[in-house]
Amino acid sequence: MTGKDEDRRGTRALDHVVLPFASLDEARGLLTGLGFTVAPDAVHPFGTGNACVFFADGTYFEPLAIADPAAYQAAKTAGNLFVARDAGFRSRHNLPSISALAFRSVDAVGDRAALAQNRLAEAELVEFSRNFQTPAGVDGSVSFRLAFASAEPDSHVYFFFCQLLHAEAPDRSALTHHANGVSGLARIVLSDHSPDKSRELLATVSDARADESGHGELCFELANTSLHVLSNASLVENYGVEQDAPGGLSVRGIVLNVADMAAPRACLAAGGYSAKMTGGRLVVPFGANGSFIAFEESPA
Repeated sequence: MTGKDEDRRGTRALDHVVLPFASLDEARGLLTGLGFTVAPDAVHPFGTGNACVFFADGTYFEPLAIADPAAYQAAKTAGNLFVARDAGFRSRHNLPSISALAFRSVDAVGDRAALAQNRLAEAELVEFSRNFQTPAGVDGSVSFRLAFASAEPDSHVYFFFCQLLHAEAPDRSALTHHANGVSGLARIVLSDHSPDKSRELLATVSDARADESGHGELCFELANTSLHVLSNASLVENYGVEQDAPGGLSVRGIVLNVADMAAPRACLAAGGYSAKMTGGRLVVPFGANGSFIAFEESPA
């Protein structure tokens, strides 16, 4: 990264990406086959469960499934916003898919207030704790506070801020080593038929100014990655994505950093996954809606 690139980086960081699956067994099988190390299953008190993939840059994937249908339905009926967002996404999309981006927060209440100044805040905060187990079998507990941005009716992605409430973060270093060599997130690729509609929302949640190309495409530089809103033509050119995007804002793909493309190639071949080189990236279809995961060699 050059000094100029560093100057453009914002202060807001991406925390994790939510990937809804029909089951955690399906998530574990797919992600392990792609060469990722997957954490033990964990269950939320409102009925969802995850089997996360943690990266050395501090970001992670949250594969999400319904682990306890009765608790999930009860939380949905009670108005739990995390469950409501997940249920709404599941009702409209085939799985697996990419449903949400979570940003790091040191003050979710303050972030909600900042969203409210732009008429983009949901009133409800979601607070919860959950137990987890390390690969060595050690039990622990983590707690979170979430603040959500409101969403346009035609949006196919939701955004929230995630504040850690536990005093000591668990040691996940053993889980950040992946056979495919991934070290972290290079960028998140989105699309929108009307990018100007999503400009204010993305600028607010990312706390970043939009850099605009001559083709109406937008780039928001975060502290640790970037959000790119691309046209369908650019999606085809850079990632080989030929399926037309849905009408509203959606996440089309995740680009991951690797030091050497040989590692993901070997994992994909062993797992029987089809991939193609497009724009210097190894692109793998992910999910049923034309989304993708791409591997890209990080700059020296």
